[in-house]
Amino acid sequence: MVVPPAPAGSPAPARAAELRAILGAAPSGDTRVDPEARPERQRVRAAVAALADGGGPGPARAGMPARWDLLERTPWPAAAPPAGVSLHELAATVCAPVRFEADNPYSEHRAYPSPRSKFAVRLVAQDSGAARLLLPEAGGSLEVPAPAGRAGDCVETFSLLSALPSFYGPLRPVLAGLETGHVLASAALLGRALGRPLTVAGPAEEVPAWAATLPDPALPGYLMADDQNTRPTGPRTSAPAPTWNDVVWNRNSGRVPRGVSGFTGAHRPAPAALWRDALDTLATCSRGLGHLLTARSALGLYCWVRGVEGVADGCHRVRFDGSALRVGGLEPARGALLIDSGAAPGLAFELDACNLVWMFTVDLEQACGTSRAPAPRLAADLLAATGWTAQHLSYAMAAHGLFARPLRSYDGEGAAEALELGPAQVPVYQLACGPNRFTEPGLDMRRYPSPSPSPSGAQGGAS
Repeated sequence: MVVPPAPAGSPAPARAAELRAILGAAPSGDTRVDPEARPERQRVRAAVAALADGGGPGPARAGMPARWDLLERTPWPAAAPPAGVSLHELAATVCAPVRFEADNPYSEHRAYPSPRSKFAVRLVAQDSGAARLLLPEAGGSLEVPAPAGRAGDCVETFSLLSALPSFYGPLRPVLAGLETGHVLASAALLGRALGRPLTVAGPAEEVPAWAATLPDPALPGYLMADDQNTRPTGPRTSAPAPTWNDVVWNRNSGRVPRGVSGFTGAHRPAPAALWRDALDTLATCSRGLGHLLTARSALGLYCWVRGVEGVADGCHRVRFDGSALRVGGLEPARGALLIDSGAAPGLAFELDACNLVWMFTVDLEQACGTSRAPAPRLAADLLAATGWTAQHLSYAMAAHGLFARPLRSYDGEGAAEALELGPAQVPVYQLACGPNRFTEPGLDMRRYPSPSPSPSGAQGGAS
């Protein structure tokens, strides 16, 4: 795609400086405190659930009509033919609980990751003029007024920043922006697997008026509409493939023993197919990206590879056409990828056990040169495009049984030096991927709309 330059006169240097500050935000408090002892999550979840008890704008409907039955029929990463799935069913499949892990401090897990399982991003599905706010907390949905003048079916996202712990401070909108990208990608990918492909149509200019009843201001997100350009596809190879249901169940962010936060791995080599599938995923992840394609053009991607069959250990620069070039070894990255967990009691981040560690970067000059949007709007698009790509990779990792842990706990300056980034390039996100050492059982929370055989992936999982 050829991206036209921004019109002359755009104050790019000032916006680039503001953009750098937004993307480089850091927590304002001590993130080592157990967030479950704090009131943010309970307060927000209780207020949202209360909407279903008569405090909202319309009647509540019981049940989350997630279509796990259809995901069980479709091999990853295939796209299914149309199956008459509504957007309400699709949105429910995206945000319905997948499993509950009693031994995990962040016990609720869905099809996408969320910082400390806070789930700040919300979904509204509009079908044939009827709009519903999905309420996973209440196990149902709430009828809400459809925005005046909005024609056609769509899925809308918005974020409740107050769902995230206050110690994140200025990092809250960054985390919400990344989670938004994960949610959008899940809706696009699971939509294709359900025969209802979606594309990012554009930003939602404002949150719905009824959202004023929610605690604290909501942050507008994006609109997704039906994608008319996607066709059904089969699996990439004739070898047995996991189903989409397996992949959603297997998706996790890594595990550690009880009482510790982070991830640790099994130190196992990975097959060559892992790398091939990751590159194939990147080569096709622009499907449905729509409005965010321009922002994606300003992203860079690097991967530190360790112990993958047929791939040289070291740092590889990866492109969105599925090509990769080794540009350095592993040694320069040591100590630069993650803040020293030894200085933070109760944290464990075992990067040496990861086969792939992805680092996303943003070229500030290119981002400002291809868009005249204000820095906060531009940052939201860049973060959403980043989360979108990371979610595609997360599913590819899950298909091979690997966790995919999103991280912001890295030394930005050290990572930039290790990658030899230019002055206009900044790291924004990291995805650490490897085999789990701990695979404790999880309680399967998926509810099938009709009797179905026990899904093949429901033996256990990780957070």
